[in-house]
Amino acid sequence: MRLLVVKFIALLFLFLILTAFSTTTFANESNNLLAQIRYLYLKLEKISEAGVNVNPQIQKLNEALQLLENGSNPNEVEKLIQQVNSSIPQLESEASTLYLEQQVVKYSTVTALIVLGFLAYYFGPRLLWKAWIRMRRRWVVR
Repeated sequence: MRLLVVKFIALLFLFLILTAFSTTTFANESNNLLAQIRYLYLKLEKISEAGVNVNPQIQKLNEALQLLENGSNPNEVEKLIQQVNSSIPQLESEASTLYLEQQVVKYSTVTALIVLGFLAYYFGPRLLWKAWIRMRRRWVVR
């Protein structure tokens, strides 16, 4: 009987140690997942500043946060994080393409305005005098 009580206490002690270890492991895993979510959110924010639509990825990260808060299976959260992480290279290339297009438009506009200014400076007086002469060519001086 005494041996049975000792075994019971030993099993109970072992159960408590395993429970504490699994809780600590879950907390560490939860912190790791939360750090990954923060990192991905910052990357998405930077991509969003370039003008790319990142709403679906943000929604997935929000869903992952909700699952993490509810204490759901960490594998589901990890799966959502991996989906967002795998879409980031495509979004970054889209952001760089969009940035390049914006730069081309900006510098093309500036160049066109400079060229138009030079053309107006060079041809403006000539065209103005020709128009003035045409309008007054039937005038007679007495």
